[in-house]
Amino acid sequence: MKTKGDTFYIYGKKPVEEQLMRNPDNVMRVFISDKIAKKYGGFETLRDYVKQHRIPMNPITKAKIEEYVGDVNDQGVIALLRRPEYIEFEEWFETVDLDTYPCVLVLDHIEDTHNFGALLRTAAAAGVAGVIVGKDRQAPINGTVYKTSAGALTQVPVIRVSNINQSIKRLQENKFWVSAVDMEDGTKKTQSLWGQTFDTPTVFVLGGEGKGVSEKTREHADFIISIPMENDVESLNVSVAGALVMYEWKRQIAQFKK
Repeated sequence: MKTKGDTFYIYGKKPVEEQLMRNPDNVMRVFISDKIAKKYGGFETLRDYVKQHRIPMNPITKAKIEEYVGDVNDQGVIALLRRPEYIEFEEWFETVDLDTYPCVLVLDHIEDTHNFGALLRTAAAAGVAGVIVGKDRQAPINGTVYKTSAGALTQVPVIRVSNINQSIKRLQENKFWVSAVDMEDGTKKTQSLWGQTFDTPTVFVLGGEGKGVSEKTREHADFIISIPMENDVESLNVSVAGALVMYEWKRQIAQFKK
């Protein structure tokens, strides 16, 4: 992914349209394949957004698009953005309504951009209040994340912090219970996801690919939650595990609100 300073490219029709609809001020320029530029079918919405917000749109060759974003499924549309859309912790926390029993996702060194994007998509779909990431050893917000999240990045706050454990402590001080999603290793009692009740503000911590939740972060968690598995399957992809716990939380919250 080619970047320059605080700018970077996103690609694909849906991600670009979502960005134009929800945060057009962050879009510097849109580029469209010169072959598509000669046609009008299927791109009316994108053209309308560009015209409405007076954003330059330029036709370029397929080779030039690949130079900017690589060999990806760009659908002939890319956009240059000013900066990643991270939010400061304090600014975000002021918007959180604790009375709704919100859920927060903490990503402990998720380095794969596809997993990051998939988690953001599920977080938006499940109604998660925010996704907290660290500044180090964390996949950046880039075009792959936008594409994988299918535009969901504009619908869920992403909070970047210097110290994940300090943020967890701050959430605990404000009535959040923190569950690290991991396998049992003998250091702390592990509970099954199906046996856990989510009737308070909830934090799910998901660990990085391969290593799982870091030792210090496990120590800060109130619970270690495991996902029941059969047939000698030892682990799941982190984005799959995240989807399961987020939707178990959503299922329970829906029951509490009835």
